[in-house]
Amino acid sequence: MLEPRPPREEERRELIQFLSQQLRPTSTWSIAEEYPLAMTQNNLHNLRFIKDEEQILSAAVMKPMVIKTLAGLFRVTAIGSVVTHPEKRKQGLSHQVMESCIQSATETGSDFAILWTNLFDFYRKLGFEMAGEEVSISLSEPLPVMASELRYEITPKIDPQAILRIYSKHTTGVVRTVQDIRKFLSIPNSRVFTAWGTDNQLKAFAVEGKGIDLQGYIHEWGGDIHSLISLLSYAQSHSSETLTLLSPGNSKNLIRTLEGFGCPRFDGILGMIRILNPQNFTFKIKKYFRALGYDGVIFEYRDDQYYIGYDGEIFKTDSSADVVRLVFGPQKASELYPFQGEMKEVFEKCFPVPLWVWGWDSV
Repeated sequence: MLEPRPPREEERRELIQFLSQQLRPTSTWSIAEEYPLAMTQNNLHNLRFIKDEEQILSAAVMKPMVIKTLAGLFRVTAIGSVVTHPEKRKQGLSHQVMESCIQSATETGSDFAILWTNLFDFYRKLGFEMAGEEVSISLSEPLPVMASELRYEITPKIDPQAILRIYSKHTTGVVRTVQDIRKFLSIPNSRVFTAWGTDNQLKAFAVEGKGIDLQGYIHEWGGDIHSLISLLSYAQSHSSETLTLLSPGNSKNLIRTLEGFGCPRFDGILGMIRILNPQNFTFKIKKYFRALGYDGVIFEYRDDQYYIGYDGEIFKTDSSADVVRLVFGPQKASELYPFQGEMKEVFEKCFPVPLWVWGWDSV
């Protein structure tokens, strides 16, 4: 019986070719160029495929990450590029590959897994649930230049340290290195907009497009509000179509400013999430409550049940999907459960925990 496994070193090229043919049939570049951290030799053990004697039948890609949030650091596995050969579909191969990914991510200590898809029913059967918050803002109205002293460039030839300095100011996102950003800057079919001050220091950046994905979407950005709005105005003037900016919901100042200029806002879901290590996950959430001064909160996992409570009131559930939606939203706590009184007040003050994965980190 054929089973999912990581590719051997000499099989890496064949697997990348399979993924490129199935997912990027019209591209002039390899899919590995779009995901330069996920398909490297160093990440080979996180790729999965099923292969018979003649060809690869099905495959998926995992990318371990550490995500910074207000609740601390989470170990996360992103899963993507899940595909089965057209002639071998409806045989459960993608399900097998996904189960192998989930098992591996669990065994290596990830708190949860995340993926992006429109096959909601398929992934719900694997324990994933839609959660998190994504705000899309259509830059359909002309934006003003709020910092007139800036000069602008459209080029990926930037010192990655300058990008990292601004990126690190975000309160939520994947923890990155200079080397990570250097590789991201090489992704094909992207436009990197930058704004520079009179001191030749980078003041803001914005990235549109990523290979065949996210064309017309600004999925990476950073900088002070005046410099960033001015840079977005510059990007508008150098784009033939209306751009859309993707934002975490907690970037309230930027969202409010863009809305004030008449740009429409659309609220969506970040992705599909599955808790992998409930004890680790609940421990971190309970620690988050204590850091906020709520020592009386109960947030535990034992005997295959989640115990959630405050000040003597306890709620119990075996649904990881409900816990994911409670912690990361976008619904309010009282929209999920009939929490009452002080328990409702505390949970709605602390949840949802802002969570975000920037476009460069998707797989």
